Amino acid sequence: MARINSIWDEMRRMQEQMDSLFDSYFGIDPYKNPLMLEGPKGRGELVESNYRLPLSDIYETEKEVIAEIEIPGLSKNDIKVNVCEDSVEIKAETKKEKKDEDKKHGVYRYERNYSGFYRQFSLPSEVDSEKSVAEYKDGVLKITMPKLKIKETKKKMLEIK
Repeated sequence: MARINSIWDEMRRMQEQMDSLFDSYFGIDPYKNPLMLEGPKGRGELVESNYRLPLSDIYETEKEVIAEIEIPGLSKNDIKVNVCEDSVEIKAETKKEKKDEDKKHGVYRYERNYSGFYRQFSLPSEVDSEKSVAEYKDGVLKITMPKLKIKETKKKMLEIK
């Protein structure tokens, strides 16, 4: 039986057991970003994702909410942005294909690489999705979303009957 030197050794042992449990159950490293996909038997299974979380800044001014997301190395056609009243979703995907053939030497190779960025944010204020604009320049996506004007509501004290 292993001797426990301190409470921290015990905590480390428990952490290793939990990691092992997650690894054996899901078949992946639980600290990586998994995506839920449909498996061959119609049930969801976790698989590792090639999507990365881009560096992002979200801030608001008096009239608008602005999101700046770093997505280097893509063209603006590779980026999709969905804006709702209370959230924004950014998905950027690149596909690279390489085909090498040398029939003389019997070499055939066809490689595909898919990777991208994905991020979804809740917004601090409700925005007008119809008037929102996105601009991509020098690897930075800037989304400007005007805030919705909130109608002032009058408070009324109700008498309980």
